[in-house]
Amino acid sequence: MTDSADVVKNAGPADDTGSTVQDLLDWMIDGARPSANAVEIVKGICERLVALDVAVDRFTLFIYTLHPNVMGRRFRWIKGSGVDVAEAPMGTFATQTYTSNPLPHVLESQTAIRRHLEDPACPDDYIIVGELREQGFTDYLVQPLIFTTGETHACSWSSAQVGGFSTRDLSVLEQINRPLARLTETYMLRLNAASLLSTYVGRNSGHLILDGQVHRGDGEQITAVILFVDVKDFTSLCNRKTGAELVGLLNDTFDRLVPPVAANGGEILKYMGDGFFAIFPYANAGEIRDITNTAIDAVTEGGVALGKDALGETISFRAALHNGTFHYGNIGGSDRLDFTAIGPPINYTARLLSAASELGCDRVLSASLAALVSERCALAGTLDLKGFDGAQEIWKF
Repeated sequence: MTDSADVVKNAGPADDTGSTVQDLLDWMIDGARPSANAVEIVKGICERLVALDVAVDRFTLFIYTLHPNVMGRRFRWIKGSGVDVAEAPMGTFATQTYTSNPLPHVLESQTAIRRHLEDPACPDDYIIVGELREQGFTDYLVQPLIFTTGETHACSWSSAQVGGFSTRDLSVLEQINRPLARLTETYMLRLNAASLLSTYVGRNSGHLILDGQVHRGDGEQITAVILFVDVKDFTSLCNRKTGAELVGLLNDTFDRLVPPVAANGGEILKYMGDGFFAIFPYANAGEIRDITNTAIDAVTEGGVALGKDALGETISFRAALHNGTFHYGNIGGSDRLDFTAIGPPINYTARLLSAASELGCDRVLSASLAALVSERCALAGTLDLKGFDGAQEIWKF
C-alpha cells in the first residue's frame, strides 16, 4: 500500500508545463542547474512550488557563516517581490529578536515548528507569530536543514492563503527539505571558503585561489599606488607590553587605519607584524593623480580616526606611498605557499618607509607621485636608498 507522501512524490499535480513535484526534486538533487548563485536557486525553488500550487507566499533561508564580522546571512523570498539578502552582525544570537523566535529551538532540537496563525488556539509564543499575523499570513513553518556533518541551519515557509498549508503542501515541503539542505550545504562550503580566504589572504587573492591559482608561480601583474604602513617605536612597545596586549593594540590600531583604505577603494594585500601593505589599483597613467590623492586621503583619514581617542596617545604610525607594476603570486616550498608581492616598486616603497624615520617624517611619498600632487606635499630631504642609484628625493604629506 502506498502512503500519501509517495503519491505526492511520484505523481503529484503538474503545472502548466507538465512539471511535477518529482521534477522539482530531480532539479534540486542535480544541483539546481543552471542557476549561478544562491539568489537564483531560492527564487527557482519558490517559483516552482507556486507553479505546483503549493501555498507558499514567503520563504526565508538562514545560514550561519564563518566570517570575522558577520554572524549569518538571510535570504528572503516574497511572492511577487523576488529575493533580498541581509547579513546579521556579530552579537545577533544574544538579541531578544533572535532568542524570542523559533530559530534557536529548531537548531537545538533539529525538529520543525509550525504555527497555524489563523487557528484561534495558535499560541503566541514567538515574536514572529504576531508579526506575521499582522502582515496577513495564515500559516508558518520552520524547518531544520541538517547537513551531512550534523551542523544545522534553518528555513521557514509562510502562507497568506485562507486555510494555510494543506496536508499536501506540508508533504511537499517535507520532501524538498533534504535536497534543500544539500544545496545549502554546498553553497555554505563555497561561501565559507571564500570568506575565510578573503579574511586571511585578501579579497582578490581569495578569488584567485578559488579559481585554481594554487600552484607555485601562479600570479598576476598589478599596477597600483602602493601603501606601506607600520607602527612607530614598535620595538619599545614590545619590551613593555605582553603579547596579548600588543595584539589588542594592533587590532585597535588597524580598526582605525584599515577602514579608510577600504572606503577609498584600496585593498589590504598583507599584514606584516606591526603594519600592512595595501594597494590602490589603476588602469592607465591618466588615473595616477586621482588615485594618489585617494591614497593620501585614506592615510589622512586613518590618522584622524586614530587621533580621536586615547589610543592615539599610545600609538602613532608611519606611511609611505609609491607606484608601479609588480608581480603578485605564489611562492613557497613543499605544500606551504603564500601570496607575495615582488618587484622594484615594492622594494622602493619599503625603503621610503625606512627613510621616513631617518628624516623625522611620519608620512612620505616618492618624487614620481609628489610631482602629481605637489600642492599636497613638500620636500623632506634627499637620501641614498639601499639598492637604488643616487640620492633620492623624499617628499612628505
